[in-house]
Amino acid sequence: MKKITLIAAFLAAFTMNAQFTDDFEAETVDATEFANWNSIDVDGDGNFWEVGDIDAAATGAEMSILDGLVADSDSWEGAAFTPDNILVSKVAIDLAADASTLSFTMGTYQTNGSFIADRLQVYLTATDNVDDIVTDTPIFDMTVGDVTAATDGPSAATTIDIDISGFAGQSLFLAFRHFDSVDENSVLLDDVTIDGVLANEDVSNIASFSHYNVQDGNGLRLVSNAPMQMITIFNVLGQKTLSTTLEDTTDRIVDISSLRTGVYIAQVTVGDNTETLKIIKK
Repeated sequence: MKKITLIAAFLAAFTMNAQFTDDFEAETVDATEFANWNSIDVDGDGNFWEVGDIDAAATGAEMSILDGLVADSDSWEGAAFTPDNILVSKVAIDLAADASTLSFTMGTYQTNGSFIADRLQVYLTATDNVDDIVTDTPIFDMTVGDVTAATDGPSAATTIDIDISGFAGQSLFLAFRHFDSVDENSVLLDDVTIDGVLANEDVSNIASFSHYNVQDGNGLRLVSNAPMQMITIFNVLGQKTLSTTLEDTTDRIVDISSLRTGVYIAQVTVGDNTETLKIIKK
C-alpha cells in the first residue's frame, strides 16, 4: 500500500516562495531514472547521473552537509572514464516575477584533497534539448576543487547560491552538466532550491496543530485548535496538485489518494496563519 510520511518537527520545512525544490529523498538508490529529472548520457558511455546514498558512504562524505540521497555523477568508479552527463528538469519551471536565487549543495565523495577536478555547469534554458543546452551560456561553471577543498568530511561539500534575478518571470528548464573530467572522482548534488530555504527548525504558527496519515496513506488528517479554511498541495516544481476547502472545521480528513509517489509541500490556512508541511508519498 502507498503510504505518506509526515516529517515531524518540520525537519526540512520550506518557505513557500520557492518555485522549485528537490532533496532527492523520494528517489531509489542507484537508480538512473529520477522523479523530477531526465538523466541523459550525452556521450553514450553507459554512465549517467544516478542516485547515491551519502549515509551509506564509507568515504567521510556522510559527515558533510550532504544528507541522505543525492544525485551523483562520476568520472571514476573502479575505472576511469570521461563523462558527459546532463540532469535536466522534466518540465519547465515557471519563475516568479521576483525570482532571485538558485541554491544547491555541491560536493564529492573525496575527502583527501585530491582528484577533485570534476567540472559542473548549470543552465537555465528555454529548452530541454541536449544540443541546445550544451551550446547555451551556463550560469555556473566550476570544478569541485574550485568550491571545496575536500580535505575531510565537513569540507566535502558546500552550498552554492546563484543570483538568477535576470531570469525572473520566464519559464525555463534547469540543467546540471558534468563533463570535461577524466579519472577524477565525483560530483554530488543535493537540496536544489529556487527562491526557497531549507530550514532545520519548527516553523509552526499555531499553538495546537497536528497532522496524521490515515486510511492506508490515502488520507491526511488535520487537527487544529482554530478553524481551518484551506489546504493547498504543491509538487516540487511548485505546481499546485490539490486544493481543498476545509470549511472552518478543526478536524478534517483530506483525500490525497490522487497524489503520485513523491515529495509534496502542503499549505494549510488557519485564520491569519499558514502551516507548511513537507509530505512524502511512497
